Amino acid sequence: MNKIISYIGFAIKAQKVIIGQSHLKRTDKKLFLILVCSSASENLINLAKNLALKNECGLIITKPKLDILTNIQDVKIIGITDENLSKAIIENKEMINIG
Repeated sequence: MNKIISYIGFAIKAQKVIIGQSHLKRTDKKLFLILVCSSASENLINLAKNLALKNECGLIITKPKLDILTNIQDVKIIGITDENLSKAIIENKEMINIG
């Protein structure tokens, strides 16, 4: 799981992360991956699925809470706008106990 936390941390430091559903809905940036917490509401998970389809990007539903993975309080959904970091997270997704 440390690799995933590192990749997400790199994305945050590089400002390649969009945090929160309202920001994700409004963004015009290309998304390569959406991460949503399994404890999120059904509506938010459905929104994440729709955004993934719209943006033709990957979707990961995480079992550990996203605030643990991102070190950002009360976050339920994020989008990654960096292609290489997204690929690295997807390649290592088994480390975060996919739900």
